Amino acid sequence: MPVVGRDAGQVVGQVVGRVSGRDIARGLRRSLTAAVGAALLAAGAAACTSQAPASDSQVAGTAPSPAAAQPQRGGTLQVLVSGSVATWDPQQMYVGPEAFFAQRTFARGLTAYGTGTHQRDVQADLATDTGTAADGARTWSFTLRPGVTWQDGSPVTCEDVRHGVARTFDRRTHVNGTNYASYLLDIPTAVTPEGVEKPVYAGPGDAAHQADFDRAVSCAGRTVTFRLRDPEPDFPHIVALPEFAPRKASADTKTDKASYAVMSSGPYRLQGAWVPGQGGTFVRNEHWDRSTDPIRQAYPDTIQVTSGLGDATVIQRLLNQQDDDAYAVSWVQASPTLRNQAGTALQARLTFPYTGNVDYLAVNMRSKVMANPAVRKALALSTNRATYATATGGEGAGTPTWSLLSPAVDPQSIDVPPGSRVEGDPEAARRVLEQAGVQLPVRLRVVYARSVLGDKAYASLAAGWQRAGFQVELTGVAPEEYYETIEKPTSVDSYDLFRGAWTPDWPSAGSVLPALFDPRINLDSSGPGQDVGYFSDDAVNALFDKADTTADARARQAVWRQADQAIRDRGGYIALSATKALYLHGSGITSYEDHQVGGIVDLATVAVR
Repeated sequence: MPVVGRDAGQVVGQVVGRVSGRDIARGLRRSLTAAVGAALLAAGAAACTSQAPASDSQVAGTAPSPAAAQPQRGGTLQVLVSGSVATWDPQQMYVGPEAFFAQRTFARGLTAYGTGTHQRDVQADLATDTGTAADGARTWSFTLRPGVTWQDGSPVTCEDVRHGVARTFDRRTHVNGTNYASYLLDIPTAVTPEGVEKPVYAGPGDAAHQADFDRAVSCAGRTVTFRLRDPEPDFPHIVALPEFAPRKASADTKTDKASYAVMSSGPYRLQGAWVPGQGGTFVRNEHWDRSTDPIRQAYPDTIQVTSGLGDATVIQRLLNQQDDDAYAVSWVQASPTLRNQAGTALQARLTFPYTGNVDYLAVNMRSKVMANPAVRKALALSTNRATYATATGGEGAGTPTWSLLSPAVDPQSIDVPPGSRVEGDPEAARRVLEQAGVQLPVRLRVVYARSVLGDKAYASLAAGWQRAGFQVELTGVAPEEYYETIEKPTSVDSYDLFRGAWTPDWPSAGSVLPALFDPRINLDSSGPGQDVGYFSDDAVNALFDKADTTADARARQAVWRQADQAIRDRGGYIALSATKALYLHGSGITSYEDHQVGGIVDLATVAVR
């Protein structure tokens, strides 16, 4: 039913909801934690329907104005945030909306992701290029652009880059954020009293091991050089993470764990203090030089961030568009049902981008049932991806293979493996089981994270599996206990199939496949790590190693495709759906687009009318 003509407050209860699907994964032996914010597939830019902000009922049916769509400089952009911002400290920020906001406004990096048609391309930001590799991609050098400065007018230096990276080694304060530097950099390690192998260097102030860090991260004028333990051809993507942003040592405080102090190298600086639970105002950084920044257009003069709101409040304000809310954006996700209830004008303010998160099933390769290849094949054949996607509010079910996370691949080429259908084929699956002489029914123990949508989704999957000849036992676990449950060593004997979800930290299969299917960095006596299905294959491991030493991006992509295909051929996983989010913005916004990697509205290009 159209929303136009109804009181917006009447439909808020129906449309508000946060699409979860961005699970925090734990336990990776290389200290790699799961991303919560990188989106991969494009969403169409929303067209606004009037030259001046107005209510939806006023502009219903009005054709978009080409002139109005042109971005203009000036004005105040409103950003509505649900809950509180944990920190504005780049080294403490994980991949996600707040980190992407920071990177587009005040926390520049050596590299960054482009805009428009180049959103998935890593590009030079503070550096003059995307890095120079040597020693088989074990050594990477980046030279800072001349003329880049902090908000106080002082230059951004190589030492600032070193100091930012050094802070990630301080285990007293670095309790959040990513930690790629700690396992990538060639720094000696030692086993801690807890039995965990970690670098001996403990951050700024560790004089005893400063020389170890200096060898791994060195400066020569404006050039910073990183020396890695192993080849890493994706390093230009990794330094685009906020973890590698420069940090001026004088900006450090004794309360870095919850620091809201901002020392900007980008187009905006924080005016006054940030008030936790309320927000703050970002204004133009007078010392930012547009000529040194090839990525950020910085159209608005001011960005007013209001935090501490509830999801329902954010959506209602965007629906009502009172006062300055016509000039507002948000990364609060609404229920996809809003798309079916909205009128023409409201539809123009909705975007439905892919989140980058893929839901999948990890098959327990040590299960007695799943040890039979015919059973694994039948399970894949009978999996109804279409009903799963419908139940979880997604679109375009099918098999989004992990290799499609490579930036050189068109993500719209997502395909279904030969011989299978998105709606599943239980009858064909039953024939596979019967021809293999498998006694029916086949007991199938499935564990997943319990929720209203999850219960519905797995019930729909179970229906298809049962038609194929499986006797399905569903176990729903509270979301906060799910990963603890499946990563226990006993899980290998308790379940045959695990629910999984993954969002990569950068758009490459290199940030996905080894993390989930390399036993060498996952499996030990404490449990499976991220490889919850205990997948282990020497040929696949060899492809992982080959990809790490393949310098050419397209050639490396081909190796990742081989590895992905090999895992699927073994029945190691079944992809379910690529999840989507629904975002709503004000009618006073122009040049709106959701970033494919950042996962939210791109603050580098958005403007207000």
